[in-house]
Amino acid sequence: MLTTTLANTLATAGQRTKDEAIMPLSSPSHPRPPSPILEYLVATIRNPATGTKDFRESLEKIGEYLALDIASGLGTKEETITTCLGAIATHGIPAEDPVLVTILRAGIPLLSGMQRIYPQAAVGFIGAMRDETTLKADISYIALPPLEGKQVILMDTMIATGGSIVDTIALLEKKHPKKIIVAGAIASTAGIEHIQKHYPGTQVYAAATDPIVNEKGYIVPGLGDAGDRAYGTKD
Repeated sequence: MLTTTLANTLATAGQRTKDEAIMPLSSPSHPRPPSPILEYLVATIRNPATGTKDFRESLEKIGEYLALDIASGLGTKEETITTCLGAIATHGIPAEDPVLVTILRAGIPLLSGMQRIYPQAAVGFIGAMRDETTLKADISYIALPPLEGKQVILMDTMIATGGSIVDTIALLEKKHPKKIIVAGAIASTAGIEHIQKHYPGTQVYAAATDPIVNEKGYIVPGLGDAGDRAYGTKD
C-alpha cells in the first residue's frame, strides 16, 4: 500500500492541486503542467555534471512522484478506522497493489522509487537490448510474476522510439493483465504516439516530454544514455 515517503518533500513544496498533478500523457497534445520539484529532478538528471549517485537518487525520486500520481487511477476501497479518540474516520485507500515491471537496466532506479510507494508489490524484470543499427529491441530475459487480472506498471527511464515498450506490452498481454500503464522519466512525442498507435488508450506517465528522437535513437534534448549514467559505461 501507499507509504508516506514523500510527506516531508510535499509539505515543503506545498500540496499540489489536482490540476498540478502529473497527468497521464494519453496523447502528445495533453502535456503535464509543471511541478517545480519534479522540474528540479528532471533538470538534475539532464545535467551532464550530475554524478552517478545523484543521478540514480534523482531517478528514484521521480519514480516516487510517478507512482503517487498513477495511484489515483488504480481504484480504491473504503477503509474505516476507529481513532484513539474513539471517533470514526473513513478513507479511500488503494484497492490493490499493482505489479511493477521494469526494463533492465536503466529502469531499475525508477523501480526503486516506485517500490517505496508500493513496498508489497510483486516485481517483474525484462531484459531488452537495443540494436544500435536497426534500433530494434531484442528481449533476452523475462522474469515475471503472475499477471492475470492485475494492474501492471511498465517502466523504463527513457521512452524514445517506443519500440521496446510496444514489444514488452505484447509480451505482457499474453499473461492477461487487467490493465497496463507505462511510466518513464522522459518520453519522446514520437514514442508516445508509437505506443498509442499499437495500444490505443494506453496511459503513459512521464516527468518530461521531449520533441525529438535523433538518428541514433536518442531523445533530444534528453539526458544521454540513462543506463551508463546510472551504472557506468558498458564494455
